[in-house]
Amino acid sequence: MDAERYTPTRLEWIVLNIQSKIPMLLSQLRMLQQQKSVDDIRVFFKFKEPDTIIPVVRHLQGVPADVVKLLDEEISREIHEIAQYYGWDNWLMIEWDVP
Repeated sequence: MDAERYTPTRLEWIVLNIQSKIPMLLSQLRMLQQQKSVDDIRVFFKFKEPDTIIPVVRHLQGVPADVVKLLDEEISREIHEIAQYYGWDNWLMIEWDVP
């Protein structure tokens, strides 16, 4: 079987990296904010070629606004750190999907 090799774009690579960190961020958020559970929060990512990542954070109404704000800040920080590590921070943009 001849498998075709796939090389992700830079945006796909950053999204893959940040997605792997989301469970850790949610766990830290639960401990730091004395949240009983973060199961009411969902995080996923979209992107627009050539340079924009779109984080999407959805949550139930009972999740405190300061918890969501802290999560948004941490996601943004992580994205910038990953981009900086690869030297891609000079072109990357973040555009939040706000419901």
